[in-house]
Amino acid sequence: MNRGITRGENLMPAGGKRKEKAMKNLKKNSICVTRDTVACWPQYGNREEIVDMSDIRSKFNGAYSMNNSTICFVVDDEVFVTPYTREAMDTILAAGLKREYFYVPFSNWDYPKYDKARWDHLCELALESYYFDYERDCAEWCDEHNIGELSAETMERCFKIPRTGVPVRHLRFENIYRPLCSESCMDSTVVDKLGHFCSNNGKVVFIYHDGHTYVTKGYKILEELREAGYREAGLFVPFSNGEQITDPKLAAQWDRITKK
Repeated sequence: MNRGITRGENLMPAGGKRKEKAMKNLKKNSICVTRDTVACWPQYGNREEIVDMSDIRSKFNGAYSMNNSTICFVVDDEVFVTPYTREAMDTILAAGLKREYFYVPFSNWDYPKYDKARWDHLCELALESYYFDYERDCAEWCDEHNIGELSAETMERCFKIPRTGVPVRHLRFENIYRPLCSESCMDSTVVDKLGHFCSNNGKVVFIYHDGHTYVTKGYKILEELREAGYREAGLFVPFSNGEQITDPKLAAQWDRITKK
């Protein structure tokens, strides 16, 4: 079944029309499992098999099940599968679906053979939502613990470590410097570093209000960090021991900051 992919609106339990609209959108952002749906298993030499959900369709109407960050839900005698997101769960719970335990297609590295592109895109959108949730969670935690934001002018002089990392070379070794926190889920390791900074050899690293890792040159920022509620901690300080960034675009960004 060919269904368009749209980004849904964030939903908490509300009026009937809003719930209905959210569920309609969730169905569009899901794979509808029909009698013709074929699962492909790349880990088993691309083995293929028909996804038979007939028993689940009849026994679990109005219910959902989860496995490996994948949700299968049955609504109006139709079976749908979608990657886990908070938005999807909000919609499912608002609609009153009951948690049950049954088979969840496409949750063990298999994928719908004839809808692989859509499934891959839905997974990409889900991953993007995890990053958004992470930033929101970090911001809420910082607000609760009186860790504020810095001025826009200051942030313009800071280099954000991308999620993919920064390739560097130093003397005889090469490495990739990644963010100091995992940026897909706020957990205890993030809380331990959030709102902290460290300095070394004229460079300063800090875990900002949004949960991302930033580096800048010079100690002028330290006063502003402390005033905003940030505290010093023993963090690794990238680019503070003569490392050279080997990616030209990232090197140019860092050069613009260090030359200001």
